Amino acid sequence: MSACIYTCLLQLIAGIIYPLRQTYQAYKLQEKLQIWIVYWILMSSIYLLEEISFGVLFMIPGYSILKTFYAVWLYHEKTQGALLIGTLLKPVFNKIKVIMAPIQEKLDILEKVK
Repeated sequence: MSACIYTCLLQLIAGIIYPLRQTYQAYKLQEKLQIWIVYWILMSSIYLLEEISFGVLFMIPGYSILKTFYAVWLYHEKTQGALLIGTLLKPVFNKIKVIMAPIQEKLDILEKVK
């Protein structure tokens, strides 16, 4: 088997399967849910960027390994990178919330009409 298959398998386990299991456990127990929500927002952004880049990112040597380390850094108990980035992005999220408020009000009105 080539190194690419092992890298993809490691990335699948470390970046999706383990976080998915932990998210389910946090949801079930209602603890540490914030870190997993931010994790999925950040990783979804990475996956979206990969789709938009049409594979250019995968031409960067070591990109898959770096992405795997980034995923582990986001959720690891000692680093909790997702909480750090979530704190840094909080003003951005607040601006988005302000922008989306009028749209949400209109959607609520439409929902009441139904």
